[in-house]
Amino acid sequence: MKPFTLSFISTLFALGALILLAGCQNSTNDFGPTGALSGKVTYQGEPVKEGLVQFNNPEKGFGGQAVINEDGTYTITNDSGGLVLGTYQVSVVPPTIEKSFGPDTPPSEVLKEMPNIPQKYHYPKSSGLSVEIKDGENTFDIDMQ
Repeated sequence: MKPFTLSFISTLFALGALILLAGCQNSTNDFGPTGALSGKVTYQGEPVKEGLVQFNNPEKGFGGQAVINEDGTYTITNDSGGLVLGTYQVSVVPPTIEKSFGPDTPPSEVLKEMPNIPQKYHYPKSSGLSVEIKDGENTFDIDMQ
């Protein structure tokens, strides 16, 4: 019987690594299957150009967030971890800015004032928004009034 060569073993190792990586792309993480999510955030039909969309599943203790792009779109991909399948409360939060409250007080982070993100949308319980994440691609557009 002929012994295996180093190049043959290396090829087998590389092939095994590719199979393992392909298996990791099945939309799961340590907490179960996940789904991807994308959408657009608008206020009275106009795109919201900055902020965060936050997702909270209090029953399972899971959550996530996505940055709002200049065109109002946001995305959570399975490549970045996705969202565990289930129903989430949704909030839309302005970005934070550094603000000084006086010469003797160090600056602190506060929410930027943005009239196109009404206060009620800052909190998951008062926003009235929810989304169910299913396996695969999900879309959830948010039009605030």
